[in-house]
This record gives sequence, C-alpha cells and structure tokens, in this order.
Amino acid sequence: MSRFLVLGSLLALSALAACEGAEAKPAPSTAQKASTPANPDHDLCVAIMTHSRTCTDQYIPALVDARAQADHPAGIKDEVAKDRDGVIAQAKQEWANDSLDANIEKMCSQPMPNADAIRADATACQAKADCGEFSACIVPIITQQFH
Repeated sequence: MSRFLVLGSLLALSALAACEGAEAKPAPSTAQKASTPANPDHDLCVAIMTHSRTCTDQYIPALVDARAQADHPAGIKDEVAKDRDGVIAQAKQEWANDSLDANIEKMCSQPMPNADAIRADATACQAKADCGEFSACIVPIITQQFH
C-alpha cells in the first residue's frame, strides 16, 4: 500500500506543478518545439520535486502525516497509527527511487489539469529555502488534490 503513498504524491505534485505555464506564451520556434517538454509547467514541477528531494527528512514525514489524516490511500491512517516510523521509512525508500532525476523528468513532462487554482501558492512554497517551511507549505497543496 505504501507504494501508492509516494507515487500518488508524485502525481499530485505533477498536478500542482502544472502550475506555472498555463498563461499564453508566444509560439516557440520549430527548434524549440523539439526540445520543449509536453508540460508547459515543467520547470516548476522539476523545481518542486528536486526541492522535495532535498528536503526528504522533513517532506516525507509531513506527507505521511497528511496522508494519514486524509486516510488516502484508504487504510494508511491505521498503518501510521500502528507504525508511523515504519511507514515513513518505507516511504523514504520508495522516494529514493521516485525522486531520481529520470523519474522526475518523466513525471514532469506530462501535462496535468487544475493548475490555475494552485499556481501562486505552489510558487510561493517553492521560494521557501527552509525545508520545514517548504514542507509545511507544499504538503497541504498536495493533499488538497486528493479530494
């Protein structure tokens, strides 16, 4: 079940990271089109994901707690109540793979809906250098995508 913990959050992050580029931009040249990712919000997504990776020790526990509070996925609330440290340890193991550059690139290259509602908040979170502040800021944005 925990595999869905981090992967689901990655997908939620890509949804929030589809935050930055929805406004109209001039059409890129043909050469630019070949190298431009499908997701116009790619750069914000990558920045948030790498920031989350840098802040793993604060980010993952905050994410586990938020998922437990929302019981998303179903049953995680009970798992965390029984063994929070174990769930966090497992989530960190999954995150070690899911947060590799290649996996971030793959996830952030996909366009995601619902970006407009969270763009400003996600950008503000990304600007926070302190990992505790960043995690406390970004996790609620991620968890609002569960509903």
